[in-house]
Amino acid sequence: MELTIVKHCVAQGDDGLSPLQQALIEDTHRVRVAEAPTGAGKSYAFQRALRDRGERVLFIVPTRRLAQNLASGLVQDLIAAGWGKPRACGVVTLWSSDQTADLKAQGIVHINGLRLRQMQALKPGSRDGEMIVAVPEVVSALLVRRRVETGQASAGVFDLLVDFDHIVLDEFHTIEARGFGLAALFARLVTAEHESGTGYGRARLSFLSATPLDLLPTLEQIGLDKEQVAILREDLVPEGRPLHGDVVLTLSAAPSLRELIQAHIKDICTELEANRQVVVIYDSLAALEKDLPVLARLFPEGGIDPSHVLIVNSVRDSIAQGLHQAGFAIGRKCDPLHYGLILATASVEMGVTFRNANLMLMEPGFEPMNFLQRYGRAARRGADGRVILRLDDRRTRRDPWLRSLRDWVQAHHGKRLSIGELTTVLSQAAVSHSNRAMAAGTFGQLSGRAAWCAGLYWNVLMDHPSNRGHRREHLFKHRPKTAKTLYGLEQAVKTLTDDPRLAPHVEPWLRLFRAQAFDLRTIERKVRVVNERGEAFAYPEVWLKRETSVLERFPLVDDDIHIQGSVDDYWRDEPDRNVQRRWICHFPHTAETRSLPFDSRLIDAWCGEIEQVDHYAIDWDDHPGVLDAAKKLVKLTGLVPGHDPDISVDAVSSVL
Repeated sequence: MELTIVKHCVAQGDDGLSPLQQALIEDTHRVRVAEAPTGAGKSYAFQRALRDRGERVLFIVPTRRLAQNLASGLVQDLIAAGWGKPRACGVVTLWSSDQTADLKAQGIVHINGLRLRQMQALKPGSRDGEMIVAVPEVVSALLVRRRVETGQASAGVFDLLVDFDHIVLDEFHTIEARGFGLAALFARLVTAEHESGTGYGRARLSFLSATPLDLLPTLEQIGLDKEQVAILREDLVPEGRPLHGDVVLTLSAAPSLRELIQAHIKDICTELEANRQVVVIYDSLAALEKDLPVLARLFPEGGIDPSHVLIVNSVRDSIAQGLHQAGFAIGRKCDPLHYGLILATASVEMGVTFRNANLMLMEPGFEPMNFLQRYGRAARRGADGRVILRLDDRRTRRDPWLRSLRDWVQAHHGKRLSIGELTTVLSQAAVSHSNRAMAAGTFGQLSGRAAWCAGLYWNVLMDHPSNRGHRREHLFKHRPKTAKTLYGLEQAVKTLTDDPRLAPHVEPWLRLFRAQAFDLRTIERKVRVVNERGEAFAYPEVWLKRETSVLERFPLVDDDIHIQGSVDDYWRDEPDRNVQRRWICHFPHTAETRSLPFDSRLIDAWCGEIEQVDHYAIDWDDHPGVLDAAKKLVKLTGLVPGHDPDISVDAVSSVL
């Protein structure tokens, strides 16, 4: 079964900008949500704001790889536009853990101090625009986790809003409910009343995505009016600047992606010989890793040089740059533009750009938005291409959205349809399984807990030393209602300190609860596996236990484990489905803890355990309302005070 998604374009003005790009630069709303297909150049608009208007941009992206790609791509584009290399490099910087490591290697100790100075200007006195490309954790750390140093006590969120013309949250569909606090903080402050008018500072906040969430309900929960938010959309036209050419979408029932590669090895070689790229995207990290030894034999037989193949996944990206034992390139600093064949997992969905990937072999991802993000990487800039999608029958029967996609392709076999029709089918499939009303064309909503997590983040920020005096007053005046409610619930729990037997446990529990605000994403603990060649890769601990026997055969020392051979020598015949992530849960009335499964049932499990754990220590009837307050704090935010089993409670709560 196959159909063709026909070529589509965007209009282009005399300045080379599309209507959406122009709006991102000029629209005066302080909060803008931009929806446009992949390849529409949403991020390019801010490059032009830097280059043409001398504006300063804080561009926040979800991954280190994307940050690296954007920053290096911007420098190259500026050089291509006629800027000298020193000038181009001087107006772009990275805020990421990679950059932190580089700075430490250069002997720079006070990295937060450096970044606070960069927040004001990269090149003091220059009239050039500037862009800082950052991951959200670094920005958040500057606001709520850093230690205050002499001369920098007041530097914080208000300075960001004054020092930048634009704050951009790219790929905002990846934001988790627990990580919405940073975005909510910006959105509320730039729209709240201020003595000099509406909104603090000058920064305009932009949310960008090709698969947008319906953000308005959550933004309204934190105090914004609909009229304060501009929804910007890019209209597609038959002629103009092409985004994608004609793309044939073919459904395949191949037993595995490896066998699909084998079946199309000649097509792959043809593309590579024409200096075009081929991208293969797996759903499963384990499947990709297990296939590498087989592909290492297959590719040379087909005339494919392993050094022209790049592996992109979370494990291989845990190092900066290197070579797989089969000769494939690996590492997050490897530029995908320099390789012919890319073997990847979902890591490439978030903004990774390819040179000219006109052939893509892929699995669908786990949600409609995953599929569309992957599909949109193919056949950019008007080139024709082909996407071959492997559908597993068992999964298709299980996932309604995959059935909708399959049935739609089957019903339109051989036809030529628009990208809008494909997007509508996927959006409707995403929305149809929600019990909440959503805007047309969106791919979901943030959980109702997002506004509550934002309230917690706000309360933590108000207590940071950088927010004293009138700054704290402004934060207090405009705090979301959720922040006020959570504070009241915390105070109710704090009444347990009136009982001397319970007092030692209450404050640590509340600190641990607030510490959850610092984890913007649900990221499980990783283990560094060092093979006998001395290569070290970071694996998710639960994944390593489920897929391999490594942790059963070799001792774990701190976060490192040294093994004989490589991980490929220790695959299980079948994954151990009994392995699951655990969470050490704490309670406000006792030092006792409970280890509970970290899954969708964790909240209910904790609420059940609080009434059972150390029940001799407390009679909840003697403390009316406190049990209910503690449960509400956990239920409303979805955050359980606790930590991974191998991380001490002191390491978590000491950040406060």
